[in-house]
Amino acid sequence: MVPGETGPTVREDIDLRAHDRDVLEFLSQAPTSQVAFQGIRRRLGIHPEQLSRALHRLAEDGLVERTEHGYRATPKALTVLSPDALSHTPEGLTVLETYLPADLAVRSLVTGLQGRWFGPLRWFGLSEDEGELRLWWSTEDNGIQLEVRLHEGQLRIVAHIASRNRLDEAARHAYLLFEHLSREVSRGLYSGLIG
Repeated sequence: MVPGETGPTVREDIDLRAHDRDVLEFLSQAPTSQVAFQGIRRRLGIHPEQLSRALHRLAEDGLVERTEHGYRATPKALTVLSPDALSHTPEGLTVLETYLPADLAVRSLVTGLQGRWFGPLRWFGLSEDEGELRLWWSTEDNGIQLEVRLHEGQLRIVAHIASRNRLDEAARHAYLLFEHLSREVSRGLYSGLIG
């Protein structure tokens, strides 16, 4: 979901304004993702009013839709994109990996975490693909992006970093994020036992 830099991916015969094109290309790089408004703004560096207008125009054209978790490209958008629009996200570096309790309600965990900021980490968005949920946070400068992957009772935190000299910082942020994840998991597991 944290896309790399690519060239133009919208077909040249489609008439879009510059910000519309940027937003559509960004959202199309991971079609199952739902990215928060502020996540798009930080990633693309677009002024909030300009981004709002671009999203409105794209929604009117049926290319982007708003969901309860953010914005995503529609199936129609994928028809106006060239094939390289669906580029694969680089794997990143696994910072932490653990198992989740078998009786954990993963959807409740996601609901408790989405939209929240933790220290310097800003909510970015989420995606679901082939049974795997991915939650995203990034630093304000987007130099560190953390992806929480939830799949078949496992939790992985993967770091995408702008430069290797930020690896230690990414690891610290990953543990901060894991601390909050652990609290949320514990709250769900023991809520019925307290009282």
